[in-house]
Amino acid sequence: MKCLPILFAFVMMGGNAMAQGCADAGFCSVGAMQHGKQKTDTLHNTIGFSAAVASGEKLSWVISPQLEIKTFIDQRSYLEVKLPFQIVTGNLGTNLGVGDLIATYTHRVSTKKTDKQLYYTIGMRFGLGNGDDALNAKPLPMAYQTSLGTTDVILGLSTNIGKYITLAAGIQQPVLQYNRNGYHTTADRDSIETVYFSSRYLQRAGDALLRVEAKKDWKHSGIHGGPLVLCHLANDKSILANGDKIELQNSAGFTVNVNLGYYYSTEKWVFDFTIAAPVYARENRPDGLTRNAIVIPRFTFKL
Repeated sequence: MKCLPILFAFVMMGGNAMAQGCADAGFCSVGAMQHGKQKTDTLHNTIGFSAAVASGEKLSWVISPQLEIKTFIDQRSYLEVKLPFQIVTGNLGTNLGVGDLIATYTHRVSTKKTDKQLYYTIGMRFGLGNGDDALNAKPLPMAYQTSLGTTDVILGLSTNIGKYITLAAGIQQPVLQYNRNGYHTTADRDSIETVYFSSRYLQRAGDALLRVEAKKDWKHSGIHGGPLVLCHLANDKSILANGDKIELQNSAGFTVNVNLGYYYSTEKWVFDFTIAAPVYARENRPDGLTRNAIVIPRFTFKL
């Protein structure tokens, strides 16, 4: 644990020096796709509390306390529900509110090899807002919104390669678009501190992910880490005040994050701690998911 502050400082410096990204629309941390998968799975129903703290776009801060509930249907299937509360503060002010609800079903598939684990996940992200929050009668960019303003389908799977490597892949595709964000600018966002990515009536494209993770488990603890590649599958679109629909150029493309995690488990609870930062990001990120670095402590109680 003594090395974690040093590692976090390194990731913070690396993220600021090379890129801003993260770009996680939610599916990176659920079901089969979540980091540390297959390290602490038990048949316990659980209730957990996490508190993600992230450095966002233009030195804003995003704090996300989250309630996490997991309940088993049988020995190989479980449901998860995650509900965050979003607090965003920066040079435009402070906005807060309930975030988007994510509900997933995960199933462990029977395999012929006892050492082979294969999971699949299906789920939904339900946008509980439409991204139109304003402050002092001025529309806030998506970087300050508590909801993406979409309902998305989530699909994913994961498997292990031997004892120490886990692979995961997934897709998150918006199926309902009801974003009513009002923020648009024609200014050069890189030259003015308060100019953010334009996102008026944003219509998000889908995302895909590939996670490669190495892990080492001991009796009560373990570490895990590796790269997470995210691909925004197409350019997002925006609807201007005159009704014209435009493509937001360079909003499609890749983001590469690096994650490192630690956990400690007892018979009654699990504590885990994750740090992550991007090393490469797509150029245009109008969805407001830019993160320079993120820290996520979590306590999970076994019921």
